[in-house]
Amino acid sequence: MSFFTRSLFGRTVLVVVLSVLLTQLATTFVISQFYIRPLLERALDDRANHIQTIVTTLTVLTKGQRDAFIRDFNDSEGARIYAALPASLQGHAPDPKSRLGRLQERLNRQVSPDSRVLETDQGGLPEAWISLKTPHGEYWYVTQRQHFDSGFPANWGIMLVVVVCISVIGVYWGVRRVNKPLRELTKAVHRIAEGKTPAPVPEPRGPQEIRSLSEAFNSMQQALRAFESNRTIMLAGVSHDLRTPLSRLRLGIEMLLSSRDSAALDPLVQDLEEIDRIIDQFLDFARDNPHNWLSRGSVNEVVRATYERFSVRNYPVTLDLRDTPDDTLINDRAIERVVTNLVENALRYGDPPISIRTETFDRQVRLSVLDRGAGIPPQEVTRLMQPFTRRESSRTGHPGAGLGLAIVDRIIRMHGGTFNLLPRSGGGLEARIELPRTPPAQPG
Repeated sequence: MSFFTRSLFGRTVLVVVLSVLLTQLATTFVISQFYIRPLLERALDDRANHIQTIVTTLTVLTKGQRDAFIRDFNDSEGARIYAALPASLQGHAPDPKSRLGRLQERLNRQVSPDSRVLETDQGGLPEAWISLKTPHGEYWYVTQRQHFDSGFPANWGIMLVVVVCISVIGVYWGVRRVNKPLRELTKAVHRIAEGKTPAPVPEPRGPQEIRSLSEAFNSMQQALRAFESNRTIMLAGVSHDLRTPLSRLRLGIEMLLSSRDSAALDPLVQDLEEIDRIIDQFLDFARDNPHNWLSRGSVNEVVRATYERFSVRNYPVTLDLRDTPDDTLINDRAIERVVTNLVENALRYGDPPISIRTETFDRQVRLSVLDRGAGIPPQEVTRLMQPFTRRESSRTGHPGAGLGLAIVDRIIRMHGGTFNLLPRSGGGLEARIELPRTPPAQPG
């Protein structure tokens, strides 16, 4: 029920149905109080006057005339007059609040205090027996009770159900026309959140507000594409401009290595390598898609190849690889960049032992990089995944552009996976990546 009332269709149906019901109830109340009630009072007065006229007639007629009158009596309702109450008749007094009860109250007031009204269910149709007190005796006016009884108006109930059904159908048709462009907008927003570039949303033929929303979304998407393009050009330009002088510096340093103390030049070489690594990060972040996109491969093979470079440099990194499928759709170079960034972050900001672990589940392949450092407070995880963001404690201690985690998050989302930074039991941090075994469709 909560899901129904949270949807646009459910809320609209609820509002329309309640509006119809309240309108019908208000209309019924107004008609009942200002139309039906006065008519009922008038009908009861007319009925009492009719009974009084019959009593007066029976009073003034002679016996023979009375007998003839009773024998030939016929009014518009097909009522009859009896000279006495049948002994076998089983009748009971009406409810004082019913129409017959209210008629008896009028007869007692206008005709005779001894006037009685009886209800009976004998025979084919229920009847009403109304006493006629005259100086010549008591007579009985008999008519069908349906002229007095009126239950719930069935036609009104049927009409209300029909109106509600028509309203729900109308709401469904109208909300469906509104929801269709909203669903298209929702899909496009999700694609943007996944790092993809959706096609422009077609202009709907619905309400003006929905058309304006679609136009605003398309304008926003164009602005985002322009911003992304400008950022890519800027980052690529900066990286390209730095490549040439860095190459010249590296060449000059290598020429000096043979004639001077190489130990004194090692810091310069390390600085150049760090600058070169930052440039690679800029370029990776500027690219719209990983190179060659996805192909079938093994996560373990990519991890082993990356680990070999760490082992050559004597990095304190260990492997804990479980069996993983060989046909997972991945981008080898992108996953290699992911592992490299995570291990370098662990080496800089964490403490050994550092381990790379892979596991396989029914629907996903898990890749984790674990360390025993101070970890990351949960409230800072989301912020640190933003581009050019670093922890305050790392701004002066280690070089970098603050793009490592942003690149990892972007690449994993483009694989249709998830990336999380989780605290470890006993201290440390787990950088956990979960890749689907059934990956999303490749972007065009």
